Amino acid sequence: MNQRDCEQILAIAREKSISKAASKLYMSQPALSLFLTRLEASLGTKLFSRGQNGLIPTYAGECYIRTAEKILKLCNDFEVELCEISALHKGRIQVGATVHLGSYVFPLLLPRYKERYPNIDILITESRSAELESALAHNELDIALMHIPFRSIEADYELIAKDPYVIVISRKSPLIQYIYEKDGKPFLDPKLCSDEKFVLAYPSQRVRQVTDSILSKAGVTPDITFMTSSVETAMRVASVGVGITLMPQSYISLFTYPEEPVFCSIEDEYEAWWTFVAAYPKDSELSAPAAEMVKILKDIYKKA
Repeated sequence: MNQRDCEQILAIAREKSISKAASKLYMSQPALSLFLTRLEASLGTKLFSRGQNGLIPTYAGECYIRTAEKILKLCNDFEVELCEISALHKGRIQVGATVHLGSYVFPLLLPRYKERYPNIDILITESRSAELESALAHNELDIALMHIPFRSIEADYELIAKDPYVIVISRKSPLIQYIYEKDGKPFLDPKLCSDEKFVLAYPSQRVRQVTDSILSKAGVTPDITFMTSSVETAMRVASVGVGITLMPQSYISLFTYPEEPVFCSIEDEYEAWWTFVAAYPKDSELSAPAAEMVKILKDIYKKA
């Protein structure tokens, strides 16, 4: 039961399919199928049975999977120790991030990190929050750049920054008359948006959940005219006056707009922000490359 065996069995368990697991492992389906056949023969028991939704672990399979996860964690901890011993002269870090957060953070982070540590290989996974949480739970990432709270796991994390939300409105909106200036920025009270149409993300998305919390504190039940999974679409549609939306301030610079909207800040009483963290597996230690990445991230946001 070596490290490669563990990785292959865990991939089959996650994907519930030999062909999908083989694709994830960058190997052929026949080779992975032969591996499983030989392993089951050597153990004298089946590890998977075929169900309606694909391959399902047997009781023996569940035992193997639990042990495989423990072995991979031990291997990862060992690699962490070796990397620390090498004093960052070489190593590897597996970093996950949500797609839009990654598009904002990585251009700022990666040049500085590679300048300081040119021999550290960086492997990046961009995915949804739920998938990043799953990867953390299975020790597939050193750190995940995402927002709390976590929904399905317990994980440790380093706080990076609070990213404030803004209200995105068209310059033709009647709300323009209620904007006031504070600290050189336009502000708008979300209570005044109760009669507006809203363009929002889907309820399962973290960006929408923060929006719902802000509007709830303002006593506003949003009249949703349009829902989209794309934050870019929501902001661009809001810019032309189809509705208004709330989005993280850091997203402003990621997109262009048909018409330049107004981005209105929100008072602290509404807790209008989401919290950006570098998360890592529960009860694990940050590797030296990951710890250095966290330091750089904190410095970037402190200066910003």
